Amino acid sequence: MRIKLLLKANKLPILYRHRIMSLIKEALRKSDEDYREFLYNNRITKPFTFSLITPSAKRKGSIKIDDKFEIEDDVVDLNKPISLFISSSDYRFLINVINGLKRIKVFNFSSYENMLVDNEKIDIEILHINVLNEKPIQKESVIFKTISPILLEDKDDKPIVFNEDIFETELNNLMNKILSSPVIRGETLYRTLKFEPLDMEKVVIKHTLKSFRERTRKPIMYLTANKGIFRLTGHPKDLELLYKIGIGNRTGQGFGMIEVV
Repeated sequence: MRIKLLLKANKLPILYRHRIMSLIKEALRKSDEDYREFLYNNRITKPFTFSLITPSAKRKGSIKIDDKFEIEDDVVDLNKPISLFISSSDYRFLINVINGLKRIKVFNFSSYENMLVDNEKIDIEILHINVLNEKPIQKESVIFKTISPILLEDKDDKPIVFNEDIFETELNNLMNKILSSPVIRGETLYRTLKFEPLDMEKVVIKHTLKSFRERTRKPIMYLTANKGIFRLTGHPKDLELLYKIGIGNRTGQGFGMIEVV
């Protein structure tokens, strides 16, 4: 199940993922606080992914991340609404998100003195929420494209790129671990995945989290990810589930969302 939100703001920094995570948390809090605490107060796999679609044209602007870090980085000026897609395998999760979003209406992207852009506070207005029809997956081989980049990291948090020999093995290991979570399915992959890049490229994504800033005393992290078109072969039920929850690491932070080509 996936939904599309139409959002309105005057501008956004490229460091937006952590605030979209906060929007989702706030929606869950307003709808079902117990469920929100279950998802975020325990170290469990998040059963969702998301992708915010913004214009490609950027400019430099001042971004005050918090009271310790203010940087010059890319900002997107918005003259029309933008789309946020959220996808999940958990019906309860998305229903709670939808109900919570309807109560929020306007989200404070900038909180107090945090995430100010050009010394201005940003609010995001939720204009519309639409439930989308998912494409059925019945074949063993499907061509996908990334809606948000796929991030794959090894046990030392080092990135793995699509053209490395270990990419497919590490992808299978990770997805076996994720699908084994009782929050997702409680079982490993029914069949080993085969990943075939068709038109892929490496991208570097800037991201920030409070825990990262406190641990490293740095404002942003640089994550090497993968985007483009690829063929994924496996059991149809596995492919359908990955289509819903995303592929790779940090899906709950806005990575790994895919669409059927």
